[in-house]
Amino acid sequence: MFSGVEGGAPRTAGTDGLARLEDAAISHSLRGTVAAVRDMLGVEVAYVTSIDDEFQRFQLLEGDGESFGVAADTVLPNEVTYCEKVLAGRLPNVMPDLSAVPLAAEMPITEQAGVGAFVSMPLEFSDGELYGTLCAASHAAQPGLGERDEQFLRVFARLVVDQIEQAQLQERALAAERELAAATALTHAVEARDAYTGEHSKAVVGLAVEVAVQLGLDERAQNDVARVALLHDIGKIAIPDAILNKPGPLDDLEWEMMREHPVYGGELIARTPGLEHLAPAIRAEHERWDGGGYPDGLAGEDIPQASLIVLACDAFHAMVSDRPYRAALSEAEAREELRVNSGSQFSPVVVDALLTALDAPATRVA
Repeated sequence: MFSGVEGGAPRTAGTDGLARLEDAAISHSLRGTVAAVRDMLGVEVAYVTSIDDEFQRFQLLEGDGESFGVAADTVLPNEVTYCEKVLAGRLPNVMPDLSAVPLAAEMPITEQAGVGAFVSMPLEFSDGELYGTLCAASHAAQPGLGERDEQFLRVFARLVVDQIEQAQLQERALAAERELAAATALTHAVEARDAYTGEHSKAVVGLAVEVAVQLGLDERAQNDVARVALLHDIGKIAIPDAILNKPGPLDDLEWEMMREHPVYGGELIARTPGLEHLAPAIRAEHERWDGGGYPDGLAGEDIPQASLIVLACDAFHAMVSDRPYRAALSEAEAREELRVNSGSQFSPVVVDALLTALDAPATRVA
C-alpha cells in the first residue's frame, strides 16, 4: 500500500495556489489539474478516484504512486481507505499530520503505506451525484497545510468535476454519432428492400420521441427510443421478398415467418458495434402488455420501455397508413383503437402519453 520519499518543506497555498489554479483552468487537462494539486501542496502524489458502494478505484494518478504502493488502476475496498471515512464525516478533509488524528493513525494503511499527511475532497457532479474523490498524500507530515489549502482544494475539486463531466459529454456525443451512423446504414439497407418499411420507421421515430418526452425520459433514454423506433423492423431484411412485398394479406405460414423478424433484428443489432444495448428492445418490439405478443411472450414491465413506446407508435402509424390490401383508418378511428387496446395490447401509460403527444400542434402523424 501507500513508503519512501521524504515530503517537501512546509508551505502554504497563497499566490502559488492561485497560479496553479489558473494554469489548470487554462489547460483544460484533467492530468494537468491533478499535477497542479500535487505541486501546490508539495506532496509526492495526487490522484482522482471513483467510488461505488464497495470499492474505490484510482482513475488517474500524478506523482510517486509506487512508493505508496498504488497506481492508476489500483482498486481498494472502501473500508480500508481514508476517503470512506472523510465522506462519512469521521475524518477531516485535510490532515496535515495523521499521527495526530487517532482514527487515521490506527488504520493499517497508514503504516503500510507510510502516510504522514493526507487530503481528500469529494467530487460531486452538477446533479449532486457522487463520482469519487480528489486526493493527495505525503510520506512526511505537512504542518503548513491549513484552511487556505482546503479552500483551494475545493475549487480544484470543482474544476476536476467540470473536466470529467466535459469528457463524458464528449464521449457520449461520439458514441451517439457512431450509433447514428450504424443505424442510418442499417436503415438504408431496409429501404433498399422495402421503401414502405423505411419511410414508416422514420415516421414512427418522431411519434416515439414525442412519447418519450411526455413520459419524462432523459436525453439518453430518448435517443435509445429513437434508435429502436428507427430499427424496429430491421429484421425484415431476413424475410423473403415474396412475403415482405406481398400485395395481399399473409397466410398463416407467411405470418409465422414474418413473426421471426424481431428475432432476426435483435440478433443483427446485438452484433452491431455501438448498438448492442438496443438488441433486447428490438427483439421485444412486438411483445404485448398482456403477454400475448411474440417472440417471447413477455408481459407488462418485463418488456423494455422503449419497446412499449415503439409498439404503440408503430401500430398507430400503420393504422393511419394506406396499404395495398387495406385503406387507412382515420386518425380518430386509430385513436379509438389505441384506447380500446390500452391495457391489453398496449401499455396504458404509453397510450396516454401518445394521445397527449398527438394533441400537440407540432406532432405530425404522417
